[in-house]
Amino acid sequence: MMNRRHLKLLVSAGLLLIAAPVSAAAQEGSFQGMSLLGERMVTAPARNANIASVETLERAARDAKTAYEANMTVDSATWYGRILFYQGYTKESAAVYDQALKRFPNSGKLLRHRAHRAFSLREFDKSVELGLKAAKLYENQPLEREKPGPDYFPGDPDVVQYYLYYHLGQAYFGKHDFENAAKWFAKSAESAAFTHDIEARTANTYWEYLSLARAGNLREAQKLLDSYDLSLFEVHPKGGSDTYFDGIQLFKGNRAADSFFSDKDGGRAFATADGVAASTAYSLANYYILSGEPEKAKPWLKRSIAVDSWSFFARIQAEADWLLLFPNEKP
Repeated sequence: MMNRRHLKLLVSAGLLLIAAPVSAAAQEGSFQGMSLLGERMVTAPARNANIASVETLERAARDAKTAYEANMTVDSATWYGRILFYQGYTKESAAVYDQALKRFPNSGKLLRHRAHRAFSLREFDKSVELGLKAAKLYENQPLEREKPGPDYFPGDPDVVQYYLYYHLGQAYFGKHDFENAAKWFAKSAESAAFTHDIEARTANTYWEYLSLARAGNLREAQKLLDSYDLSLFEVHPKGGSDTYFDGIQLFKGNRAADSFFSDKDGGRAFATADGVAASTAYSLANYYILSGEPEKAKPWLKRSIAVDSWSFFARIQAEADWLLLFPNEKP
């Protein structure tokens, strides 16, 4: 049995909350918070968002936890928090960053991840506050990449500034501050262009276009849309679909709305059946919002909100839009 002194040490180290997912996942899932519409957000046991196999995620989580507890550094905390988030434990991931930021309060890497977790938990104001603090730290600095995970875990090291600015755009978009959202998506696009990240450019074009258009800056929105001239093969040379690419084609008039929706698993990270459904439904909702037909947007906002996975950007933004457009109704 754990004695009182050991318990106190764990509490002071911030490890009790961090260890909680193990027992929670073995039961009915881990409660993470409430959605904007007052629904419980629960992470199911053995969640998989196409990032890696469940076994690989569990192995990575064990190894990351061991490294973090043995020696808390910016890199060990960053990786452990990421793995927890990949498993769906957003609240526990946030706790890791909160603890690490007590030791490293001016770490832009930690702040950018903590800002993302705040966004996922629907804390838009906090996400903006933390994101702006991190952005200030990166002013006049070259691009920085995160330390990659272990060799057995797939993925390339992220460019910190790209995701920092991208998530700031998301947080402002969720607040319906579309002008600031467009500003940060544009800044994120600069990082994507500098690193020749075509997939990132596609995502940025999608969200910056929506931000400009919904802010009423239609000329700039159309100019941005017209400047996007990539083919799907250029975005994904190995084949497959891309919901942001498809959304851009919908807004360009190259895809028909009546055959656009999909809930087919894309096979890539976060492109699960839920992810594809939330994203394509949200594109259709915006297609009708921008056409001045909010009633036609309503069923697609509902469909985006209806997915089981609660952390997709499209679902979060659909919740925010529902409250904006239909505040007295439930989806």
